Amino acid sequence: MVWRLPPLNAIRAFEAAGRHSSFSLAAQELHVTPGAVSRQIALLEATLGVPLFVRANREVRLTADGLQYLAGLTDALRRIDTSTRRLMEARQGRPLRVMCSANLATRWLFPQLRDFHAHFPNRHVLLVTSLTSAEAAFDFDQTDILIRAGTGSWPSDLVGHWLFGSELTPVCAPRLLRQEQGLREPADLRRQTLLISNLRPEGWDSWLSTAGLPDLSNFTVQRFESSVLAYEAAAEGLGVAIGEKLLVEDDLRKGRLVAPWPISQCQPENFYLIHQQQAESLPQLREFRDWILDR
Repeated sequence: MVWRLPPLNAIRAFEAAGRHSSFSLAAQELHVTPGAVSRQIALLEATLGVPLFVRANREVRLTADGLQYLAGLTDALRRIDTSTRRLMEARQGRPLRVMCSANLATRWLFPQLRDFHAHFPNRHVLLVTSLTSAEAAFDFDQTDILIRAGTGSWPSDLVGHWLFGSELTPVCAPRLLRQEQGLREPADLRRQTLLISNLRPEGWDSWLSTAGLPDLSNFTVQRFESSVLAYEAAAEGLGVAIGEKLLVEDDLRKGRLVAPWPISQCQPENFYLIHQQQAESLPQLREFRDWILDR
């Protein structure tokens, strides 16, 4: 269906002027000049081909056609206003949807959420984990906030806030170091299985290059769909994973994992909190964003 709609700014000016029976009062309500209201109404009359006001000295009054048109417009605008308020209230009342990888959720975000709920006890966060690759398109029908790695180059309708950098280092179970043929130097990785997350397949090659070793094709590898599984496999002694330093800090502190060498590799990507520009009107989004950026 093709809608026959007159200029909407002219409709607003006409409705306000007709309700007040005054161009001046309409101008005050709309925060414009009386002349601007007069021009918008003249545009509407020219578009419709119908006079809507009788202008006499400094007074204006609606014509019969104007009265009939105003009644229909007021009802239509009231319904638009009601629908808009319902939508905004429903959106503001629902949980804030935050999407990130399961690895980020369990090792970085979960430990901090208690503080968020302490500051905002009436706010609810719905965490959605994703195995989406870094190259996949952004889908903000499913989420309000996306936390992920990237270079900081986003589509123009998105806003990205830097959270922390990315630094990779190998990690493994302590017992691998105690084996007779353990991990004494990076070249010993040839005798181990390298554990790889399909979400960050480039991590090992990047680190091997920094350590002066050949690429992955020269090693035994085992692939997993996420870093969570790769880290757990490493903790069970199945091989050596390439670890995001910030996300394995707790495992290193508790001794579940160890970093065999003090060789780490900073990545060109960093981690960002991303949302649509238009979503900044959501108070729960602003609260969560500001809270996490202050951490």
